[in-house]
Amino acid sequence: MKIRKALSWSIVVAGFFLGIAGIKALEGLEDRQRETTTVVTRVIEDVRGRKVRVPKKVTRAYYPYYYQNLLSVAGPDAFERVVATSTFDTANYSGVLYNLLKERSAGFDQVQDVGSTLKGSFDIEKLIALNPDVVILANYQYDGIGEANIKHLDELGIPVVFIDYTDLSPAAHYQSTTILGQVFDTQNRAKALNQNYQRHVTNVAQRLKLVKEKKRVYVEQRSSGASFAEYGKAYGDGMLMGTLAKAAGADNIYRDQIKTTGDVNPEFLFAQDPDVIFIDGTNYADPRSVSLKVGYGISPKETQQSLAKLVAQRPGFSQLKAVQSGQLYALDNHLMRTMKDYVLIEYMAKSLYPELFTDLKPEKNLQDFNEKYLPDLADKDSFLARWDMEKS
Repeated sequence: MKIRKALSWSIVVAGFFLGIAGIKALEGLEDRQRETTTVVTRVIEDVRGRKVRVPKKVTRAYYPYYYQNLLSVAGPDAFERVVATSTFDTANYSGVLYNLLKERSAGFDQVQDVGSTLKGSFDIEKLIALNPDVVILANYQYDGIGEANIKHLDELGIPVVFIDYTDLSPAAHYQSTTILGQVFDTQNRAKALNQNYQRHVTNVAQRLKLVKEKKRVYVEQRSSGASFAEYGKAYGDGMLMGTLAKAAGADNIYRDQIKTTGDVNPEFLFAQDPDVIFIDGTNYADPRSVSLKVGYGISPKETQQSLAKLVAQRPGFSQLKAVQSGQLYALDNHLMRTMKDYVLIEYMAKSLYPELFTDLKPEKNLQDFNEKYLPDLADKDSFLARWDMEKS
């Protein structure tokens, strides 16, 4: 009898404490829900037209690529607010820039790699485990991520926002910069960047109205190959440097043959015999890559040496009108997709129509931008160059 009474009393006491624990658990849940509902947010429309609610204070973001834009918009401490990225997207194509950021940009070496959609290795679960406030995706990642994963992140309360600097249209640049300014609460900086970009491209467009006959131009992407005897890809008007060349007033000889990029037909090139040749190059981290040397970590001498090799190793190339007149130019591929790529438009426009742009100084404009918005990357390397045929 006493045992039954003792057991009954134990059950009552246990129930009492379990009840208290349950109440506390419910109170804790309510507190978390209250905390979630009281987080200050803002609604952002991304480049895909999706309206997304994002916390006003972001301290743990996933950010994929476009690192120079992130620093330009969010400031030099931007990577201290980024917990995850896709290393391959930059390290494989912009190795020197990637290493410079590791060396110079606060917080960059602490950012975790979660794989790349370009390699099919993007690890959504690793990303979720890092507990990001927001996932900022480049538009080129959309298919690789997939709607199912985007929905999964949304269900977990992790907002997904798309930006796009690869489009290279001013409108996409402006919207993407505005989005980054909203996410990182640096709207004034974003606005200043947009106004600066618009001022420069408008200045070029206004002057180009005076052009009566456009110069015929060949634009090539020469990233790497076994030797310079191999051609890269020709740009049409609809992609990257081809888009910028069109904005600079170029009459692209491949505009009717290629929309974006395509194989070069040397016979067609020689038959067209363009007035001016622009070739974009880059500086891979791998010194064995045979590429047109230009960009971070490259000296003007190295650019001239690689231009001379290109001319010497391509059969008949030295007989082209543009080469014989010294109208052969090297451009840094990695200036594209940034809020300073207007300097490429300026440089090409001035190369094509120098009489209209006598006062324009694209190289100085590039240096001014870097000193103001990218002080840790304000190196005086070789980003834009004309072949010095007299020294070759």
